[in-house]
Amino acid sequence: MIKKLASAAFIASLCSVSAHAHEVWLEREGATIRAYVGDKTGDVDTGEAITKLVATSKLFNRDPDQAQRVTAHDDHLSAHVNGDGDIRYFNDQLWLPWQSDGKYKAAAFQAKAGRSEISPVFDFELVPTEPGSDSFTLIFQGVPVTDKGVTVINPRNWEKTFATDADGRFTVPVMEAGLYVLVARHEAPADVEIAGRQVSTLQHIASLSFVAE
Repeated sequence: MIKKLASAAFIASLCSVSAHAHEVWLEREGATIRAYVGDKTGDVDTGEAITKLVATSKLFNRDPDQAQRVTAHDDHLSAHVNGDGDIRYFNDQLWLPWQSDGKYKAAAFQAKAGRSEISPVFDFELVPTEPGSDSFTLIFQGVPVTDKGVTVINPRNWEKTFATDADGRFTVPVMEAGLYVLVARHEAPADVEIAGRQVSTLQHIASLSFVAE
């Protein structure tokens, strides 16, 4: 019994650590979207860890019921998309729900490529204050999130965390051309079934990527 409890605690601790080291981010090249999983400034998931995500991945514009078919590669997922609007990715089964204090937790990964749309689709999302802006608002269930850390990763993989202000806003210091990735995390109560488990706490991990020219 002691061994089982220790094992459960160890698994929960791994999930907690991984939640702080993992994100999903999107990179777009023309009509091709690539979804990467892992640490943007470190290692990315590969092989079977990527292949298993095909069945639970949703990649779409604004309507998740019109998701595009994704294909697994060694270190990323890819899909072909139409139009110039923002593209979104959702997956709440990168990890199976895990137990903590007798209840289940899960992680929902929400990624977006682009900064043209100022209204959110996800529960937890970064949106530009105006199309193409370097300033963003962090929103959870329609309400701006204040004093929350948002990590900015620039084209050289330099990263720095900024806090949102009283209006849930912050500005990215865009100083060079290339890909920028913004990452925010938020834990909140939930009442949802994921992978056959009733989840009471959901870790939201959101990213937004855009290319500065």
